Amino acid sequence: MDPTRYTIRPFALPDYEAQARIENEIAPWFANTADEIRRWTESHAAVPGHLSRKFVVELRPSGAIVAHGALYQTTHSYHPRKFRISLGVAAAHRGQGIGTELYSLLENEARARAALCLWADVREDDPRSVRFLELHGFAPQGRTWESRLDLTTFDPSRFPDHTAALRAQGLRFTTVAEEGMARPELRNGLHRLHVVTAVDIPRLGDYTPHPFEVFAANHLDAPGVIPEAIFLAAYGIEYVGISSLLRSSALPDTLGVGYTGTERRFRRQGLALELKRRAVDYARTHGYRFLLTGNDSRNSGMWTINEKLGFRREVTWIQGEKLIDAETLRAEPAGRRPAL
Repeated sequence: MDPTRYTIRPFALPDYEAQARIENEIAPWFANTADEIRRWTESHAAVPGHLSRKFVVELRPSGAIVAHGALYQTTHSYHPRKFRISLGVAAAHRGQGIGTELYSLLENEARARAALCLWADVREDDPRSVRFLELHGFAPQGRTWESRLDLTTFDPSRFPDHTAALRAQGLRFTTVAEEGMARPELRNGLHRLHVVTAVDIPRLGDYTPHPFEVFAANHLDAPGVIPEAIFLAAYGIEYVGISSLLRSSALPDTLGVGYTGTERRFRRQGLALELKRRAVDYARTHGYRFLLTGNDSRNSGMWTINEKLGFRREVTWIQGEKLIDAETLRAEPAGRRPAL
């Protein structure tokens, strides 16, 4: 990176607009607004003990932001010595060494915290990014798919309503709007459901449940939440299944699938498919053209449902992991590493 053209500085609150612009250039099919990115970042960074370090690269002398980078710990697979790195460089400024400079800064930050490993994702159809991952010592560990359902060609007759059969098993169908978003029983019940179902989602690292505050901020109180489009199944007083939709200000004709999960005891009975059928029906009847969803390639059960509904894979992301050299860590003076 040419220091006469570019400079790195810590991330500031106004920089979310530039981050959104760069990220939406890289992945326009899953566009997010600056406010949506800010809320997600702040809800995770607010968890005690979780690191979140962010930087931007400015173009001299205009001060225009051309790249951003972050080092953070995920709430769903938290470990005090395992970190995720994210980088984004505007297309017009790629190939200038900016990504390498940002990456070096972030890896050094992680090593100063006695990191055991780093995680990062890149698009499989971007050879430059794939090569970047390889050159910096990351090994592929899995893939995630981003898929789209075209609602204008969806045939609802292929998916009949199975409510009656599931009700015969004692299940009750409802929505968050019907149950009352503000009710503590609902909010606590949905958090419990998320904790017991998210454990089965494939991921890098070991599962750690979302604290209630993070769950509520992202799944109940975010601007894109649609209470009448969070479809629930209850058994007695417990919620045992959910499929939700999210609105994005950046994509007015599209809804995102927020979260779908069912308790293990109710799986393979058509419950998840029925909940997703209701979500698809909501999107169609409210005039949306597309549904978008993400899916880990190892989550075969959920992908089978998505594929049956007509979701088609559009983008694949490679999940990379870099193990930090244990010998290097042991060679560092103890005083250079913070207490954990």
